Amino acid sequence: MDDLRQDIARAAQAAAGFAKEASYVAIGAGVLGLQKAQVRRHELAVAAERAKESGTVPGSLFDGREQMLKRARGLDSSVAQVIKVVDSTLESVFQRLPQPVQAIVQQAREARDELRAKVLGSSA
Repeated sequence: MDDLRQDIARAAQAAAGFAKEASYVAIGAGVLGLQKAQVRRHELAVAAERAKESGTVPGSLFDGREQMLKRARGLDSSVAQVIKVVDSTLESVFQRLPQPVQAIVQQAREARDELRAKVLGSSA
């Protein structure tokens, strides 16, 4: 009986470690992707402003910018729905994790949400 409990404890520990590493990878990839998108958006905004100042840009470019912003917000809405589904699906696993791992996962979630807010807040 003790062997079974030890096996279960080891399996739970291994699953917690896997979940921790998977969350680091997923969050890292998301952070890098959002940062890259933010840099590219800034580069495009600077290029558009320079072109506007030089008078070489047709008005349709600025209309296109508005459409890009709408699409970016639509994409974020889809991403938010995916995050919600993933978070709710993994909630039962989250509840079984040891308290220190839960704290790490919660910090990662908060960092993810702050980064999304920063990227979207600066794109308006």
